[in-house]
Amino acid sequence: MALQRVAVIGAGAAGLCAARHILSRPNSFARPVVFELTDNIGGTWCYDERVGNYDNGRPVHSSMYRDLRTNLPKEVMMFPDFPFDPQLSSFLPHQEVQRYLERYCHSHNIRPHIRFNTAVENVRPVVEEETTTWEVTSCDSSGGQKTETFDSVFVCSGHYSDPHIPDIPGVENFKGEVLHSHSYRYAEPFSGQSVVVLGAKASGLDISIELAKVGAQVTLSHGRPRLTFPLPSGIQQSSPVVAVQDDGSVRFQDGSVGRADVLMFCTGYNFRYTFLDADQLSLEIQDHMVSPLYRFLTPPAFPSLFFIGICKIICPFPNFDCQVLKTWLLPQLSICQESNVRISPVQCQGQFRP
Repeated sequence: MALQRVAVIGAGAAGLCAARHILSRPNSFARPVVFELTDNIGGTWCYDERVGNYDNGRPVHSSMYRDLRTNLPKEVMMFPDFPFDPQLSSFLPHQEVQRYLERYCHSHNIRPHIRFNTAVENVRPVVEEETTTWEVTSCDSSGGQKTETFDSVFVCSGHYSDPHIPDIPGVENFKGEVLHSHSYRYAEPFSGQSVVVLGAKASGLDISIELAKVGAQVTLSHGRPRLTFPLPSGIQQSSPVVAVQDDGSVRFQDGSVGRADVLMFCTGYNFRYTFLDADQLSLEIQDHMVSPLYRFLTPPAFPSLFFIGICKIICPFPNFDCQVLKTWLLPQLSICQESNVRISPVQCQGQFRP
């Protein structure tokens, strides 16, 4: 029986995990092809001071900022069979996570199978009788385009690169700087400025504290229950921003009005898969929802396409490992050497809503 050919899109933690397990089964799988948009592994953990676009015009992928530390201890963050250095503290700077992923990549000899600086432009199912294969079209750094055929595709492109910016009426009237945390790298440029931070989840709170440390006056604007733990001086809480008025001032939900030098959206990210045709796959891909996905992994109509790592309220690396291993166990998958039997919608365990 011919070895199964698998395409892995993305060389971040999820993509490396998928490649590692594919390589561990040489009797079932050909060596994977891992497509990576940038020139390094790590995905969102690979810090890059650049914002906006790379020299080739493609958007900068990573949203990592300089002083980020993990908010999960390394003891629950690691891949199950690959521990962090026990000498490290529990809550790590992002550089240590990047080094960990580089060790993981080296240990499992994944790098030779990665095509760096290569963008996946289209992933298309080709259905013939009871068999589905996948045509993957990619473009390398020189502009050379290539289309190849695979038996399965693992989508491991992450979900922290396409900023979600809610509609704020009149935001075009704001006189200062408007940015998303995706383009934030460090606090010093905001020293002495008044900054309205929209959103008080992990990044909003973390960035607000960084800004306050360099002397910025921060208004933490959110609709969550009021934070009751002590915040650094320089941070005040407010209700959500509802509009920017004609004179550039900011109006809040409680009716108060204020001025600021910066509006910073810490409002999360969208699901974006520009290389997929959602209608063709019988999927609905919205900003914050992908549906339907069987076991939160695979479209019912195409059980050899896998979305790894799109869940949010999880311990990421162990979840990736569990998801990849689960793909070997689902009995309807072509990579388990059966035909591509379609899953009925009633088998699909609801919609994924982060």
